[in-house]
Amino acid sequence: MKNIREQFEQKQDKILVASSGRVRLALNEMTELSKERVLISIDSDGVEKYKDEDKTLYSYEIYWLDGVDVKSSNIENSIKNVLKENVIREITSYDSSSAVNSFILNGDSVWLDKATRVGLMNSTTIAKNLGEKTTTLWLGNTKIEVDCDKAIQLLGALEMYALQCFNITASHKKAIEELNDISAILAYNYRTGYPDKLNMEV
Repeated sequence: MKNIREQFEQKQDKILVASSGRVRLALNEMTELSKERVLISIDSDGVEKYKDEDKTLYSYEIYWLDGVDVKSSNIENSIKNVLKENVIREITSYDSSSAVNSFILNGDSVWLDKATRVGLMNSTTIAKNLGEKTTTLWLGNTKIEVDCDKAIQLLGALEMYALQCFNITASHKKAIEELNDISAILAYNYRTGYPDKLNMEV
């Protein structure tokens, strides 16, 4: 989730409910010592005297959340639920992005959705059984004539890749649901575990 590190002159509460109903999380506190020039006196001639004093600054990773039940008797649980929903949406978005849904064919990054994969596998198998040697694959506006056996091999490998990705995505969502710590939910890395992209030539 998006956050920004902000600096404050005083310690901040972990959870703050704004007047708008939004909830601010302040996490991962860091401190920094700085010098502050402080006026200590002014003499009769109007000459000011200063001294440097140590000052502690506090910085936090700030997250703003919508949809938290701020009237809940356990607001932290409501925050966890909202965080889980947000992270699971991010996982779903990542799963459907080209970071996962793509493979390299003849040097180009392409993708075939499940319906297209199933349709091509069925039609290619039928064509082969009828004695055809080649079949046609359309990738966007690109037409490719492919040997039937090669096409079946390609589509089979692609289906296994997609299945592995589905299983990894499902395991990430399950892991998020099982977490019970705000920091752990926010720190969870759902971009790991996916198989290497297929790289094929036809």
